[in-house]
Amino acid sequence: MKTVCIKIGGSLLDGPEILPQLAQSIKEISDDFFPIIVHGGGKDIARQLNLHNKEYRFVEGMRVTDADTVGVVQMVLSGTVNKRIVNALQTAGIDAIGISGVDCGLFQASRMKVHGQDIGYVGKIDDINTKIIELCEQNRLVAVISPISRDSQGNIYNVNADLAAGELAKKCRAGHLVYISDVPGILIDNAVRHSINIEEIEEFITSGQIKGGMVPKVRSAAEAVAAGVENIHICGWNGPSTIAHELYSNTMTGTVIHKK
Repeated sequence: MKTVCIKIGGSLLDGPEILPQLAQSIKEISDDFFPIIVHGGGKDIARQLNLHNKEYRFVEGMRVTDADTVGVVQMVLSGTVNKRIVNALQTAGIDAIGISGVDCGLFQASRMKVHGQDIGYVGKIDDINTKIIELCEQNRLVAVISPISRDSQGNIYNVNADLAAGELAKKCRAGHLVYISDVPGILIDNAVRHSINIEEIEEFITSGQIKGGMVPKVRSAAEAVAAGVENIHICGWNGPSTIAHELYSNTMTGTVIHKK
């Protein structure tokens, strides 16, 4: 049974109709695939930071995260957002477990710098311990993963969910990695480009065609393809059959990233 790693953006999780549809999507594919969900939560994080009158900024799509901010991020991602997804899956009759990169040492991280710039408690994943994922597969549990991670000294890091999903897909040798976003795919010249080879990505970033939060997403996708993940999909949400449709080339509507 092939593994499907599904990353869903936090902006989509705001819609009350999305979570029941996501649960239905997981049901549709669970007979043929072992699904793993990695989630973000940017809008929920922003709301909490605003409540705390905490200013924040981004560097190449990464949220600069100081010691106070990382506590808020962990609370929101590993608490509120994670359990919202688990609750929706359980309500639909799907056995699910909510975890973070901290649990069982799933994601072992270290501090990330962007072009030498320190952006605080933002982490990159150095190693992955798949023991808890293997337990989920053996027991037919859907793992719902917050990307919050730790290092060997116990420091907590905010890890970009796109990067976490890419690293996990590589480690698990996933057949598919599906990034579900608030855009229908990668837009080049204002239209969805249905097929992009990994050698084109940096050119599109340099030209500004790919920018903002899409930058870490596509770079992570390119690394995953180069490491052997068979198919990387970037798509919008098109109802409860979204994931099933993207797994088959004759029904997909988003972008597939592949080797040249």
